[in-house]
Amino acid sequence: MKGAPFIILIALVILALSPAESYRSFDLGTRTCKLVTIGSTDSVAVFLSLHDDENTSVDAFKEVHEEIDHAAMVELQQSGSRLLKYGHGENDYFVDPNRIFSIIGLNNSLKKHNKSYPAEISVSLARFTKNILEHILPEDQKTYLVALHNNTNDQYSIKSYLGNPDAEKVNINPSEDPDDFFLVTEISDFEYFKSLKRNVVLQSHDAFDDGSLSIYCERFERPYINIEAQDGHKSIQRSMIKEVYSHIKTK
Repeated sequence: MKGAPFIILIALVILALSPAESYRSFDLGTRTCKLVTIGSTDSVAVFLSLHDDENTSVDAFKEVHEEIDHAAMVELQQSGSRLLKYGHGENDYFVDPNRIFSIIGLNNSLKKHNKSYPAEISVSLARFTKNILEHILPEDQKTYLVALHNNTNDQYSIKSYLGNPDAEKVNINPSEDPDDFFLVTEISDFEYFKSLKRNVVLQSHDAFDDGSLSIYCERFERPYINIEAQDGHKSIQRSMIKEVYSHIKTK
């Protein structure tokens, strides 16, 4: 028992060094999910992780959180999968959580991932979207929302935007991995990352409404940046997070 006080002390130290977390649960029919928040959303930036299987981005944020003390992260958690599960009767129905921020995008996502679905699910998910937006949107409309995403090598990259009407401008640095890039909605942010010779996309004002958070933020004039990095590129994503935070603090 002599070692017990020492073990308790170590545990207290670990708790003290760990970022403070809080969470809120949401019903999805017979299923549930939760939004886990690290830090306070009353910050200069709120980082968001919407896909529960994109863990590199979450780990990267947690490792730099002490260095960016005026930022929070909100992570959507359910089952560790990319798609959200909505339980109805004995069945599960699936939707992409980054395609629910418009009715068009929500319904297209339901059609894509399910052979059919009850109409009330669309109505219920629209309410769910409203609830999580109320939770994640900062009161100050000038506060940045920064999405954290990971991709698979050679399947989605900045090259996907070349000749794409969803992109108004594209800057590619040949010496950087095309899977690691920023997507922004404001020209000033595009010019900043371009000046640093980073891979960066400026989303078009007429981009197709796929229900993504970037489309929502542009439509309602919320400053938005997406940090996109290949799965496993944790050190790169750490640097990208710090770079975005430094940029936002100077604005």
